[in-house]
Amino acid sequence: MMKIPIERIQVDEKVRVRKDIGNLEPLQESIAAVGLINPLLIDERDNLVAGYRRLCACRNLGWQEVDVRVIEFGGDELGMLDVEIAENFFRKDFSPQEILETERRRQQIIEKNRKKGWWERFWNWLRRLFGGTAGTDEKRRSA
Repeated sequence: MMKIPIERIQVDEKVRVRKDIGNLEPLQESIAAVGLINPLLIDERDNLVAGYRRLCACRNLGWQEVDVRVIEFGGDELGMLDVEIAENFFRKDFSPQEILETERRRQQIIEKNRKKGWWERFWNWLRRLFGGTAGTDEKRRSA
């Protein structure tokens, strides 16, 4: 993986499978918050193979450079097409239950890391001391 100037990446709109890139705003927000998790895939001539939505989002964010992974295809158009299809077709979205579980875990981590005031710490200490019920309310709420 390496970084290259974003303007070096060539996109041949005629051969792209995905024509409708959809709403890029959530992707842009994600990239702005956590960075580009998966690099763009390009061939040895800087032609985009996979990652068109990520490329558009990075451009919209004003990025000058982007992480790429170079795959040498030697002009193999079928191989390039297969990679683009594989990246977009053979993936699975989260189920509704998995989405709920991730949000539950996020809230638990946020609560665990939340700075607690001296009164709350003292109160939890007393609850643990006289009944061992500290955290019971939190456990009931998350169940």
